[in-house]
Amino acid sequence: MPALIRDLAANYTPQAKAKGLAFKTDTDGAKILQSSKLYVREILQNFITNALKYTEKGSIELSAKAMEHGVQFLVRDTGIGISKGDQEKLFDKFFRSEDFRTRKTNGTGLGLYVTLKLAGLLHADIDVRSELDKGSTFSIFIPDLGE
Repeated sequence: MPALIRDLAANYTPQAKAKGLAFKTDTDGAKILQSSKLYVREILQNFITNALKYTEKGSIELSAKAMEHGVQFLVRDTGIGISKGDQEKLFDKFFRSEDFRTRKTNGTGLGLYVTLKLAGLLHADIDVRSELDKGSTFSIFIPDLGE
C-alpha cells in the first residue's frame, strides 16, 4: 500500500506543481492489500486526475489508512466543490455538471461511472463529501480479498 501511494505521488506531483498545487500523501502503517492492483490504481488515478482538473489553488491529498478488513483511501482537494444536486448524479454514465467551472474542461462523463463499476468488482464502498468552493473528498474502502 505505501508503495502504491509513493508511485502515484511520483506520477502526479509534477502536474500538481505545474498548477502551483501541493500534492500531499499520508499512509497509516504498512499493509499488503490483496486486491486487484490494476483496479485500485485506476480508481485512485481517476480521483486524482479529477482533483487536479478541478483544483486551481491549494492542495490535493492522497491518503491510505489500514483498517481491520481492508484499506480506506482518500483523495481530498481544495477545488471548486460539487453541488448537492450534482453529487447525486456524479456516477451516472455521461454525467457532466452544468457548472461553468466544470464546463471549462474537457471530459466524457465516463470516469466516475467506470470507477463505480471497478469498485463494484472489488466489493468496495465509495463515499463523496463536497462543498461548493471548499473542495471535495472522495473516499473508498477496499476490502482485503485475501481475508
